[in-house]
Amino acid sequence: MSNSLNQKTGKEGGYALVTALIFFIIGATASIAGISNAVLREVKVVRNESSSKQSYYASESALEDAVYRVKTNKKLDSVESLSTGSSTASTTVSANADGSKNVVSSGDANGTIRIMESSLDVSSGTSFPYALQGGVGGIDLDGGATITGDIYTTGSIRGCSSCTISGMAVSAGKSTSNLDQDNSSPSTPPNSITFANSTANQDLAQSFTVSQDLSLVDLNLYIKKVGSPSNATVKITTNNAGNPSTTVLASGTLSSSLVSTAYSWLDISLTANPVLAAGATYWIVIDANNNSSNYYVVAANAGVYTGQAKIGRYGSTWNTVSPSNADAYFQVSIGSNEEGISGESQYNRLPVTSSYSYKASYVAASGALYCQVGVQNNKACDTSRADPAIQSDPISDSLINSLKSEASASVSNSDISVGWAGSTIGPKKINGNLSVSGGGTLRVSGTIWVTGNVSIDGGALVMPANSTKSYVIIASGQISLSGGASITGSAGNHIVLISLSTADPAISINGGANDTVVFVPDGGLSVSGGAHVKAAAAKHISADGGANITYDPDVSQLNLDSGSTGGTFGIKSWKERQ
Repeated sequence: MSNSLNQKTGKEGGYALVTALIFFIIGATASIAGISNAVLREVKVVRNESSSKQSYYASESALEDAVYRVKTNKKLDSVESLSTGSSTASTTVSANADGSKNVVSSGDANGTIRIMESSLDVSSGTSFPYALQGGVGGIDLDGGATITGDIYTTGSIRGCSSCTISGMAVSAGKSTSNLDQDNSSPSTPPNSITFANSTANQDLAQSFTVSQDLSLVDLNLYIKKVGSPSNATVKITTNNAGNPSTTVLASGTLSSSLVSTAYSWLDISLTANPVLAAGATYWIVIDANNNSSNYYVVAANAGVYTGQAKIGRYGSTWNTVSPSNADAYFQVSIGSNEEGISGESQYNRLPVTSSYSYKASYVAASGALYCQVGVQNNKACDTSRADPAIQSDPISDSLINSLKSEASASVSNSDISVGWAGSTIGPKKINGNLSVSGGGTLRVSGTIWVTGNVSIDGGALVMPANSTKSYVIIASGQISLSGGASITGSAGNHIVLISLSTADPAISINGGANDTVVFVPDGGLSVSGGAHVKAAAAKHISADGGANITYDPDVSQLNLDSGSTGGTFGIKSWKERQ
């Protein structure tokens, strides 16, 4: 009886254990299944995400390839295929009635689709990468000028303590000097030119050119004296119809006490270091007093140098010398006489976010201060960077010539004035001057090329005629904005002012302006009186009187309408569609 009961109890215990084990296995299986499903779902998500990224990169690559082919006019089928790894992408290009094109790329990675799209407008592309970009003339800031964005110059940046640069200031300027014009052969001068011995021969003039757009940093004359002449004034002037003009770029003193009675080289210390234009004619003028017993003689040669020597009276009559092809011995050195980046003093430092130049003086940088030579800045130089590289102008000569060609499709041979009634102009070449005033609105519908000057004042407004395009106004002369005149635009929709004048300033903006983008390749720009500018590039830039330059990243890729000339394709938009 007892054994039967024990056997029954053992069997029941075994059944219970087996049942519990079965339920445990079922539960464990369910848990494992749940975990597995979660893991599989996660793996699927990761795979989908990976496929999505592969699809995106394939689509992006295909779009970049197709856009490049359109912009460079390379062979492109209506449907192109591209494989990257395990992903494939296809692009289609469609043309619109206005000449623009749409490029759509579809990437596929394991069935995951990503679609990219770009719209290309018929335009000429350019880029303004800085709020201000100065040439060898540098950038001068004063009177509370405010710069929001990076600035760059191949010259120097000279600022004040009340000025503000909210960005990086970069100066690629570094003092250099090289002998550019050397008329000193043969060593024994075969000819000479006597001056300051009579009224007719009172002064001497010698013409010269330089090979590069750089500053005049040194001048030497090979000269001797007879008796004890008085000191003379040495002047560097521009050219006026083959003679020295009355425009003096720099001056110095020819000290009689330093001149020997035998030929010797004399270094003339100049009051300024003007930037000289390559190929332009300039004059060295020695303005003296005449005395028949006390005068000067310069060494000369004939037919060796390609300039011209003259004697006469400065501001009056000039005559050729004998022999007529003789040139005075002289040496001209050009280069850059740079300060790098500088404030006013150690007590009035120039505030910048960061600074990058060979030399920095009186700079207060809240961030990095990259320099090799530092003078009383708010921190020591970080010398880890090499000197800044030289940057090219934002608009090329070829692009300007292309825009001129477009404007020449329609020509006006008289001045044009836009008054209160307003006008829409472009493309148009104006052989004369253009003025916009009287509260009138000029809507620019194509490149405008003015052979004279452009004046925008009296509350006038200049704006693009098309809200999706940017346009250019080119002046061979000077451009001025004043009297509350304004220029308006928006994203992808700007007015660019270009002056080809060598004047300083070639473009002056005093008040207003707002959306203006400015380029002066060979002259100066002056911004003052609270004027607002988006971006500007010029050989020399001066900003003062509360000038406000606030960089708009939209102009970093600026597409200029090329109208009837066809031009190239510029990127109007770039986005993911799916």
